[in-house]
Amino acid sequence: MHLWNKILKDLATTVSKAAGVKIEAQDFTTPPDTSLGDIALGCFKLAKELKKNPADIAKDLAAKIKISPVIEKAAAAGPYLNLTLSAHQLVDSVVCDVEKQKEKYGLQVSGAKRQLMFEYAQPNTHKEIHVGHLRNLLIGSALVRILKMTGWQVIAASYHGDIGAHVAKCLWHMATRRGVVSSPEELTPQAVQKILKSVKTTQKNGRYLGQLYAEASKLLEEKPELKSQVEAVQQKLEAGDKAWAKLWAETRKWSLKEMAEIFKELDVKIDRRYLESELVLAGQNMVDELLKKKIAKHSEGAIIVDLEEKKLGVFLIRRSDGTALYATKDLALARLKQKEYPKVKRSLLLVDRRQELYFKQLFETLRRLGFKHQMEYAGYEFVTLKTGAMASREGNVVTWQSFRDEVLARAASETKKRHSEWSKKKIEEISRQIALGAIKFGMLKQDNDKILMFDLEQALAFEGDTGPYIQYAAARLNSILRKAGKSSNRGAVLPCRQAGRRTPEQCQPEEKRLALVMAKFPQMVEQAALEFRPALIARWCLEMANRSNEFYHEVKVLESEPDMRQARLRLAASAKMVLGLGLNLLGITVPQEM
Repeated sequence: MHLWNKILKDLATTVSKAAGVKIEAQDFTTPPDTSLGDIALGCFKLAKELKKNPADIAKDLAAKIKISPVIEKAAAAGPYLNLTLSAHQLVDSVVCDVEKQKEKYGLQVSGAKRQLMFEYAQPNTHKEIHVGHLRNLLIGSALVRILKMTGWQVIAASYHGDIGAHVAKCLWHMATRRGVVSSPEELTPQAVQKILKSVKTTQKNGRYLGQLYAEASKLLEEKPELKSQVEAVQQKLEAGDKAWAKLWAETRKWSLKEMAEIFKELDVKIDRRYLESELVLAGQNMVDELLKKKIAKHSEGAIIVDLEEKKLGVFLIRRSDGTALYATKDLALARLKQKEYPKVKRSLLLVDRRQELYFKQLFETLRRLGFKHQMEYAGYEFVTLKTGAMASREGNVVTWQSFRDEVLARAASETKKRHSEWSKKKIEEISRQIALGAIKFGMLKQDNDKILMFDLEQALAFEGDTGPYIQYAAARLNSILRKAGKSSNRGAVLPCRQAGRRTPEQCQPEEKRLALVMAKFPQMVEQAALEFRPALIARWCLEMANRSNEFYHEVKVLESEPDMRQARLRLAASAKMVLGLGLNLLGITVPQEM
């Protein structure tokens, strides 16, 4: 059991004895004002059981609870009982806990090593990866780490739409804009070679293909009579036409290669990649199976699953012209996942919140087919910039590459101003860590269910709720430890059994506040995993940075007496480690210097 959970459990036992009514650890909260105490208990629940005024109960409990090595003070504030923990006892206990567990601090066992399939990272091929995709990639990547820290064996999966109307538009425009062909029927393998040869190496990427798609969409709006040509391309792709299939396979390769590079840059790790094109036939077979089992039925030529009794409406799984839908392929994807990973106990998808009804329909249909494992989704809102929402078909997106380069340039400029003496290589390395830290924290600090307006200027600031501010706090802790190693009064930071501990008079308020935040880290990990909310870890990191900076500025560490110096160095080292663990869950690196 982690220290904070043990503290809450012990306090629950103490208060239960004083009240004569059972109190649970989860009944405690944090006071809105730290001057009131460290832990609070609202007495409303007790009032119902004891038939007394909650304010009177709080006063009675405050009088009954005795001061102990753990509890320094008990006081009532209206209907709340506020408890203040012993500072030196708390700080030493937290430091010893971190020193004992090291990198395992915060690990949970709720997952009990069971398998969980988590699908995220779903950008389509033949389009650019832009700022709007980052929220899915970064939330998903953080959730993989958080879920693993709670004991789950996570299988991270990606799923890419590599067929469909957007691909047909892109390839149609690619073939016709150069005048190689004037209609889909004219494309030959030789013509494909000519088209591919004309594309520059620097254009073989999603950005170029996305531009083609945006241009095609605009052209089709202006000349709707050309839509029949795009439909013909799609039909030829579905029929396996050699020439169109060759153009599709080669351009898809460009997209997938670029995706792999971007995923690596963002530290997005995928265990199994699925492609939509692999599932069309299997999906159609599953629709036939649903018909045979009378789970699905014909409706105006289309195939549907009637979910009205569940208040989920009608789930369309095949068009009236017999072609497949997203639903057709998602059914096959679920079965393929089950076949490949039969030990999976939970299946989780990270999706746009606007698809909530769709996935409820999909999960209910799968249950009727006999899928028994737990199926869930975590929703998130879209990303927008100050210029407004983005859309690939409008061509008004900000690509990952251009966005990253702008952030990198700004980070490098600021770093060079502060450290003109650093080598070019060091400036580039630290700037990249700062830039990625700014982007990741900026994307993760807000809850998934809120629309995110990303502000580049704010994200790169070294003050406020930003990634660089938190990285700077960690770097400052590291500077204390580095200076300690170089000072004349040097010596390694000793573990808790070998170093002197604080007396009540020696412990500073800033030390206690820092230790309190550190103690709550395991609880934050558990809550973030339970609620699929990396923002909880981001906020914890911000609070840790605030408390670390207070400690850095207000507490004399290197100038303290030897025993006190060692105790404070141990706190600094523990704080640096735990803050590093929190940032690591968000995929953020801590620079050694800033």
